[in-house]
Amino acid sequence: MELQLVRDVFESEPDLELAILIGSRQRGTATPASDWDFAIQWARYLGFAETLAATERLRHRLAKGLDVAPARIDLIDLAAARLAIRAVVAEEGRLLKGDGTRAWSHFLTRTWRELEDWAWESEHAA
Repeated sequence: MELQLVRDVFESEPDLELAILIGSRQRGTATPASDWDFAIQWARYLGFAETLAATERLRHRLAKGLDVAPARIDLIDLAAARLAIRAVVAEEGRLLKGDGTRAWSHFLTRTWRELEDWAWESEHAA
């Protein structure tokens, strides 16, 4: 029930390209005190201020729907995320919005390519 509510909120955001559940709720190890962790990606045409405002509106909509404090909703901006968190998203995340899209394909391609580069450099560094 909660995941359908979350999907509906994400689907109602036309500028939101990707939304992925990660963390303890994805792994099935959440406790009643656990927060909600989502990785998100907004359309690139949004400016910084628009993205920030949209993220905060989304946080409050999710919190209201899930009946939790906004502080218990963690939204990770994939456009700014480092490789380690992007790898977690790609390997362990549950895609809630963006399946079959170019945005998801580009995210995965970029992440896998950078992981391969990192592994090669780690193995062959002098």
